[in-house]
Amino acid sequence: MTAAVKRTLAGQTRFWLWCIALIWVTHSVAYFAHEYAHSGSAWLLGYKSNPLAIEYGRFNLANVVTLRQVDENVDYGTIFAQGHGWAAAGIAFAGAGIGNGLLYLMSRLLLRRQSIRHRKPVFLCLFWLCLMCVGNFYDYVPIRTFASHGDIAHITQGLRVSPWLVLAVLGYPIAWAMWHFFARILPDALQLLAPDLRSQRVALVIVCTILIFGYYGVSGLFGYGEVSHALSGISVLAIPGVIAACWPSASPHA
Repeated sequence: MTAAVKRTLAGQTRFWLWCIALIWVTHSVAYFAHEYAHSGSAWLLGYKSNPLAIEYGRFNLANVVTLRQVDENVDYGTIFAQGHGWAAAGIAFAGAGIGNGLLYLMSRLLLRRQSIRHRKPVFLCLFWLCLMCVGNFYDYVPIRTFASHGDIAHITQGLRVSPWLVLAVLGYPIAWAMWHFFARILPDALQLLAPDLRSQRVALVIVCTILIFGYYGVSGLFGYGEVSHALSGISVLAIPGVIAACWPSASPHA
């Protein structure tokens, strides 16, 4: 093995160790922003006494990695019982709409700044944060739009509207955000982060696709009804096609 090959392998190893760490960090940031947006909205509207009082779950490896036991700790039943459906809908929307929405806009704007592009670790962090926010949008609309419980169900119940209306209103901007990520942000990141390493660009495409269409896309499989279950299945089946559509060319400038 030549010295050049060793340097390349060492560089790729460092890059992917950074990616693994940043994927966990940005997933956590996006997750907590989502839950605190719910809780903070409930506090501002007078339905909680402490905006930081969310459910953190057990301190074990599974929860630390996935945060699946972390919950907003908002009593929607009481809010609905008081006849304040509009408030319940607003609190439910705040998670993805405000918590993840603001992070998405911030990361998108910063990724375009030349000062950020010259700092690859910062660019990489913002790139993964943007992906996590897009994934959060996708796992609600369309994946869990027709579920009988959860954020979208609280929105439809609170506003007394059909989930089809939610899909019509939110589906287009979320579809655009996903298209923009895969058609604009991802190719730009590939060129900036791995201009001379096609294998690294291919790996990034695969990881990004699996995270959004796999990790976030399968959220409908876990107790959210037949429609969500079917949409999650379609999401998983779409992974090879999305990877093929985003497959990097031999030259990033081609």
